[in-house]
Amino acid sequence: MNGHLNPNEPFPSGRDTEKVITQHGFKITTRKLPILKAEPIERMTGALGIAPPEMIFGDNLASIEHQETGWSVRFNAFDALDRVDKTGSSMLQVAHSKEWQTSREKKHEGITEVVKPFDWSYSTDYKGTEQSRSTLLEHSNTPIPLELLKRPDPIIFFDEVMLYEDEMADNGITLLSCKVRVMPARLLLLCRLFMRLDGVMFRIRDTRVYIEFATGEVIREYTAREDKYESVRQKLAMKGRDVPAELREPNNVVDLLPVVDQKLERSLETEQIRTKGKDAIPASVQLAAEVHKRAPSITEPYVAYAVCENLIKTCASQADYSIPQRYEKNGVVPKTASGEDLGVGKGWWYEELGLTPTFTTWSQITFLHMYILHVRLRSFPPSSAQTWHQHLLDHFFYAAEDRMVRDHNIAARSARNAYLKDLFVQWRGLLAGYDEGLVKGDAVLAAAVWRNVFKGEEGVGVVELAMVVSYLRGVVGGLERMGDAEVARGEVVFGDPGSQRRGVVGVRSRGMDTLPATAVEGGKK
Repeated sequence: MNGHLNPNEPFPSGRDTEKVITQHGFKITTRKLPILKAEPIERMTGALGIAPPEMIFGDNLASIEHQETGWSVRFNAFDALDRVDKTGSSMLQVAHSKEWQTSREKKHEGITEVVKPFDWSYSTDYKGTEQSRSTLLEHSNTPIPLELLKRPDPIIFFDEVMLYEDEMADNGITLLSCKVRVMPARLLLLCRLFMRLDGVMFRIRDTRVYIEFATGEVIREYTAREDKYESVRQKLAMKGRDVPAELREPNNVVDLLPVVDQKLERSLETEQIRTKGKDAIPASVQLAAEVHKRAPSITEPYVAYAVCENLIKTCASQADYSIPQRYEKNGVVPKTASGEDLGVGKGWWYEELGLTPTFTTWSQITFLHMYILHVRLRSFPPSSAQTWHQHLLDHFFYAAEDRMVRDHNIAARSARNAYLKDLFVQWRGLLAGYDEGLVKGDAVLAAAVWRNVFKGEEGVGVVELAMVVSYLRGVVGGLERMGDAEVARGEVVFGDPGSQRRGVVGVRSRGMDTLPATAVEGGKK
């Protein structure tokens, strides 16, 4: 380690200070140690050819590695500083340094000592140090999918690593840091250079590395922003902000700075990392190829996102309902005996089956149709199935939260989150119950339908249960006969549940002759 000079001195080793997590074959590592001591700073100065910043964390690290192939991208202070202009030939930076020197020379004696023949602001266009057996990241026009990052997905790993910082002789600040955020389905690493030269300018250079685990797609985005100090100050003042405080925080000014440079690079891990030979084509790539016929410029995760959004709309429409009183002046929303908002619904589930139009009923019927899709998506290649399952579930929660706000006026996010957590628990239990029923037979499946769709209420008739069970099995079988490409295009249409009475359920078996008439025909209408 650069800063560990005496092996007998108590000091945390690099391994002791590393945080490591592995997701879907990607190993994410961060390491944080104190600033370098004098001797390693001298060695770094000699290697770089320039004096390093005031605070240099030369042992710190943030890295992402694909273990199967050895592909990696690492962020460290030395390589970042090695990208700093060492000649002083950058006219833009020299011009600013002279402007800064002229404006400050009366107040700060010896200002010329700061303006050395290199970029004294330590501005770097560092995008990480990439290692691979071949060039994986190539120029692209595909942006990072921000809509996926805006989801309230759980964060299973987060860390922030400082690489260097300099106060520019008390006339501003330059700092370079990395933040890593890992979610179950994807990760985002942000390496940000923030430079504020008081009275002169702001500069922010962001490098983002995005990885979609299901496909291994890697997108790297580099964005450079800058503007004059006074322009930023005026924009903040017009918004009524606490200007001095706001100017110290990069997140407060980044959207105020115009973009001066941007580069996008991309690779598909499924096409390049996991391919075992020249002729090996993973099943997920074959599926993606079919999907790309619909949108050739978009990769599978984005197509899955859009298709699943439409599929959830189809699932949610099966037992749609409204609460007209919510939009009436002084309207009073009626309640069920259990205290739920009572709505108005049309269609077979309400008019024929006799279910109550409430949020709970809507969610359970939507879940039923999601389960049917879930079963079919299991036939996709494993890496693809996970992506589609996740998008399907995510879009349900978006729709459920939207309905909570729109129809039920649940404004508190904490209350909505509590409902969403409960729905997730219900979904997990429903998966187990319906799976068991499909395997063990209609009696077990009917019990699961009774618990979920009919809320375990008494007086539910055999015919009603049989129609739902028959409908569920029939649609599962119908989707099984569809090709993957058809499902991936969202060409799914759910049939008429009422047809089950006229078909399978309507056929009288010899065993039914032994049952009382009330058991056969009784129950909800």
